[in-house]
Amino acid sequence: MTKNERLKGNFRSALVALLSSAAAVANVARAQSLVPVNLYIADLTYRDGSIQVGPPRKLTGDRGIASQPSFTPDGKAILYVSRRDSANAQSDIYRIDLGSLSESRITSTPEMENSPTVTPDGMLMVIRWTPPTLFREWGPWLYDMKGRPVRGVLPGPDTVGYYVRVDDTRFAMVRPKSRTTIALFDSRSGAMTDYDAPVANLPPQLMPEDNAVSYARPDSAGHNQIRRLDLRTFDTSVVISSVVGRVAHAWARRGFVLMGKGNAVYAARPAADRVWKQVAAFSDPQLQSITTYVVSPKGDKIVMISPVKPALQGILRDSIQSGATLSTLLAEYSRMPISQLTSQYDVSEGGMVVIAAEQTAKGHAADAVALLRITTGIFPKSYLPQLALGDAFQKLGERSHAVDAYRASLTLNPQVTASEKRDAERARLAIADAPLK
Repeated sequence: MTKNERLKGNFRSALVALLSSAAAVANVARAQSLVPVNLYIADLTYRDGSIQVGPPRKLTGDRGIASQPSFTPDGKAILYVSRRDSANAQSDIYRIDLGSLSESRITSTPEMENSPTVTPDGMLMVIRWTPPTLFREWGPWLYDMKGRPVRGVLPGPDTVGYYVRVDDTRFAMVRPKSRTTIALFDSRSGAMTDYDAPVANLPPQLMPEDNAVSYARPDSAGHNQIRRLDLRTFDTSVVISSVVGRVAHAWARRGFVLMGKGNAVYAARPAADRVWKQVAAFSDPQLQSITTYVVSPKGDKIVMISPVKPALQGILRDSIQSGATLSTLLAEYSRMPISQLTSQYDVSEGGMVVIAAEQTAKGHAADAVALLRITTGIFPKSYLPQLALGDAFQKLGERSHAVDAYRASLTLNPQVTASEKRDAERARLAIADAPLK
């Protein structure tokens, strides 16, 4: 193997390691961040073959991070997950009565509860897990409505993250295996059968007036698909290409499917056409990163999710997937003072580093350098952006700048955890191997 081949191999390995470290940092940041994420509810109306979304009403009043809402079967209340503890990212289930807007807490267990729904017999169904056994033992459990665990739904430990009940005995479930799959679980036989992969890690959606569920298949460039699993034949097929970069969708009545992106809601009616049309846009600064999550049983209301500050890395990724170049985007953001950036946007160190690493891998290392200059300014005490900056300069063949960045990463790296020690060793090897310009 020649030196150049060895360096290329090392660089590919470095990018994989960097993406892994950045993803871990992004996950920790999400767990620790308490930038509020709110639920909003809006009326849906249908007229002359179109659908309208009414003015949204905030339900959660900036109380922590709200997610995964579902309607009770009568449509009079919403269950949702709330995380209000930055120390351990504890997730519990809350209920909001839509008449009085009063909120009550249902679960207060040591375990984490996610994805709440109400069963036909009035039980609470959740995904239950604990941090020590995450990715080994987690899955659906039944609780009583006082928040007390009763029993597991599956016959043994399984990795099920999301689900929807499709009839009296079956559930469609999303399983984060080596490739995230959509499966059907039969509670009578205890059989779990996988049908399609890879799928987005979100709840499958019941398709109104159709014996089927929908789910999304992600694409690395953001050209995702909404797909259909027929519950009789078990065939899978494409329903429609998603709004670029989005996977979360919700079915309304009359064949409409809704997706949120930025400050807008888009609608399509796949049976009639395959064109997404903007049906609502909001000027509220807290409604600039909308996810359309669930429609009421009667199809007359939708619950949307939006953070109080949009994620800068999300805006960048959306724009890149829509065809913009990172250099064009950064021309605006690089002129903004750091204080303005962080007050206007939620900036994730890991998220920014992931985008930079992807750009470096795609041959846009100069753009990655520009992004990382902003990132190091926002996170001056973190080693990871400096490590990524070293990789970008190395890709450009700028030895002295690469070595400076790698050395800066070593100075900042506490080298306590296994990943920190691994990254430090990688920086030392990169300094020794940094190619001459």
